[in-house]
Amino acid sequence: MLAVFALLGTGFGSWLSRLPAVRDHLGATTLEMSVFGLTLALGSLAGLIFSGRTVTWLGPQRTLAVGVIGQAIAMPAAAALFWAHLPVPAAACLAVFGITFATSDVAMNVSGAAAERALDKPRMPLFHAAYSLGSVGSMGLGAVAEALKIPVPVHLGALFVLIAVGVLCALRVIPNTAQSSDHEQLPPASVHTGPIPIVAAAEPVMPVGPAPRAYSPWRDPRILIIGVIAMSMSLAEGTASDWLPLALADGRGFANEAGALTLGAFFVAMTLTRIAGSWLLTRFGRVAVLRGGALLVVLGVVVVILVPSTWASVVGAVLWGVGCAFGFPVGISAAADNPKTAVRDVAAVSAIAYTAYLLGPMLIGFLGEHFGLLRAFWPIVVFAAIAFICAGTAREPARKGPAEAS
Repeated sequence: MLAVFALLGTGFGSWLSRLPAVRDHLGATTLEMSVFGLTLALGSLAGLIFSGRTVTWLGPQRTLAVGVIGQAIAMPAAAALFWAHLPVPAAACLAVFGITFATSDVAMNVSGAAAERALDKPRMPLFHAAYSLGSVGSMGLGAVAEALKIPVPVHLGALFVLIAVGVLCALRVIPNTAQSSDHEQLPPASVHTGPIPIVAAAEPVMPVGPAPRAYSPWRDPRILIIGVIAMSMSLAEGTASDWLPLALADGRGFANEAGALTLGAFFVAMTLTRIAGSWLLTRFGRVAVLRGGALLVVLGVVVVILVPSTWASVVGAVLWGVGCAFGFPVGISAAADNPKTAVRDVAAVSAIAYTAYLLGPMLIGFLGEHFGLLRAFWPIVVFAAIAFICAGTAREPARKGPAEAS
């Protein structure tokens, strides 16, 4: 599972690392690049909407296999079409990539949650640390490809083929524990009273009262609140990725290199915290870890906004990164507590959380245009406070004792 998370992180990060080269090759404006990004985001949102049914139908591992093959076709095709100056069909391929990536992401998280249950230890933060390491490593690969003047279609084409092969090989050795019926089991054909089974009557029985409504995570308050927690911390993470270097350059006079290094400190802090996440969750539990993380996000963002000091900004960014490390992975773990509905619950929480990546940049950009980028970070403080208040909803389910289990 660690390899699967790392490889999918490598794929998406590689595309991000070559965006400047694509822009320069096309001579595209910022608005045009934003449209391409929106196309990918809308494809991802569509993938999230239908991912629950897809994963339930195919199973997590088959969905992952189909998803990575789709990515290995869609992303190189998009790169080749951009290189041929055909932006419209390239954008369509980006939308397909978004659909396959989002669907694979849900299947990957469902598989990770199943592995976590099988191990009976919190492992989701470690899986997401592998994803972060894959993303960071892909940035380095992108820099090397840029330095060697390797065309984007060649770079992404070769890389995504290797990613698909790697994921397919990894899936062959992962036990198929992630399969989930994700629906209520049908009643048995007979009713047992002691050793003698009484066969159920063949005649249809008229139901007494209205039939129960089919389960939907969108009507489950617990799942919706967990989604808000994951969304709040995803907003904190995504805002730093998109706006922190620019905000420090504009508001604190940072050089571009210093802003990039500060963002690097943010990612290193977040990744190291996720690596330590299994121990922290075992020692303190989900609620304490989520609340501690929310407090650190509040403290870090407030320091970045209010303290006009270079070192204070770096320290604030580190606290910010540590604080938002657990929101999404712990939210996924909490969503998957019920194995019968895990697929749809994980898909719903992922869809809610990913709205932060879709709408967050626009919200911060709008506020930054009117009030300055540093002041535009205040909504993160508000959402972190909401996550702190709601953290109790993600509490681990009570364990059954020996008498209950028997």
